[in-house]
Formats: sequence, C-alpha cells, structure tokens
Amino acid sequence: GAIGMSFPDVGGEGNLPGILFGIPPRVSNSDVRQDRDNAYHIEAFYRYRLNDNISVTPGFWVILNPENDSRNDTQYVGVIRTTFDF
Repeated sequence: GAIGMSFPDVGGEGNLPGILFGIPPRVSNSDVRQDRDNAYHIEAFYRYRLNDNISVTPGFWVILNPENDSRNDTQYVGVIRTTFDF
C-alpha cells in the first residue's frame, strides 16, 4: 500500500511537487518463506514545467529494509525524467 500527496502549481503554473510513503508486499505466513521485517519506500519529486510541451521531473527515493530484511543496506535512488507532451 502507499499514500501520497501532491501540491499543484507550487512555484509556478503546471509545477507539481509530491511525496509518497509506501509499504511493499510482504510474506507474513508461508510454509516456504517468511519475511523478517517490513520494507518502507519513501519518495519525493518535483515536476517543473518548462513550457506547455516540456517538463523536467527530478526525483529521489529511499527503500528501508530492502527485500523486507533489516540486515540489507538502505537503498537510495535518484532520477531525472524529461516529458515531452505533443
């Protein structure tokens, strides 16, 4: 599951900052496998509209307890996406 919030037109018309918090699926009861912990996903982004047809969206997310195991190192990911609307 996940929950997110975005804030239209912050910093200019067409811009969109947002944040998301989620919990990926986990195996809680199985004869084959049981996950030790819960993983958590936290994401932030800001869509900056350059003009009516082009926007750039830098984003960053963190995954805590990857693969539902606190023994795994936290993962950090950064991304830049460009969107062309024609």
